[in-house]
Amino acid sequence: MAKPDNNMNKVSDYEIETMLFKQIEKPKKYHMTKVFNVFNDYYRINVYTQTEEEGYTKLRINSSYMATYRDKILTIIHGKIKNNDEKPSRWS
Repeated sequence: MAKPDNNMNKVSDYEIETMLFKQIEKPKKYHMTKVFNVFNDYYRINVYTQTEEEGYTKLRINSSYMATYRDKILTIIHGKIKNNDEKPSRWS
């Protein structure tokens, strides 16, 4: 029996980020995106923003998504977004 081709769904973090921002709006004060392959074709994508508070620069997760990448398509299956205009608080 032939083994499945594990390279079939290989995708770079940059490609995942590009596909994400085609589906959602990039937040104000955007700083960076981190992409984690959780297992198989499931990805955790964290979007960070930068704020200035009391003279310090702080990075915070503005939004976090669970997504799948199959057949060259990124599908967001769950996401949490914080309001960009408010001080981030607990997840809702």
